[in-house]
Amino acid sequence: MASHFYPLPIHTTGIVTVTSPPEPSADLSFRLDDLVRRVQAGDASGMLDLYEYILAGLRPYLARQLRPQDYRDKIHNIFVDVVVAIQRGQLRDPERLMGFARTIARRKVSVYIDAAASVRRNQVEIGSLFGIASPGATPEQEMVSQEETALVRITLARLAEREAEILSRFYLLEQTETQIRAEMKLTHTQYRLLKWRSKAHFEQMSRKQMASRHLQVLCANSSH
Repeated sequence: MASHFYPLPIHTTGIVTVTSPPEPSADLSFRLDDLVRRVQAGDASGMLDLYEYILAGLRPYLARQLRPQDYRDKIHNIFVDVVVAIQRGQLRDPERLMGFARTIARRKVSVYIDAAASVRRNQVEIGSLFGIASPGATPEQEMVSQEETALVRITLARLAEREAEILSRFYLLEQTETQIRAEMKLTHTQYRLLKWRSKAHFEQMSRKQMASRHLQVLCANSSH
């Protein structure tokens, strides 16, 4: 379906293809007015044209800011927000449509970056928890290692049996994928899914356990 409003570099009439001249600003303004009017009316073609318009205008910015797997979701979210705003009459000047969409995009990207940073700060790295203190570790490092070992044991005991088994085999026994798959009778896909799910559960439960310990320490300190 050909766009009704945003750049139309080529027009096709019959079997002859003619390259369009640059669009004058007055014509672009008319097209944006028409686009906004159609979106306000709930016109299906207007919705499609708006999506294409936003996609073309924001693609470079979002591609730089987001992971590929999040890119399409954010485009859709921005599109929905713009549609809602237009239908509520919040966009008073159609010529500011792209600027309006960019403002929404910047806000969403800011929230996305803050959320990703928060996840990284709160992430419990499973590999480090399974680590063993080096022979030359200080008493303080050995104490931390002992606390982490206790945390690992408590968390593993709370996991499902298969989840605890695959993590123990991989991190504690340091078995290879081939050996784990053979002994646990897993296909490659089953191995990847089980290991991924087990790590996610382990890290989630570890965070809760660490938060609980921190709360206990605070309560003990406040009682003195």
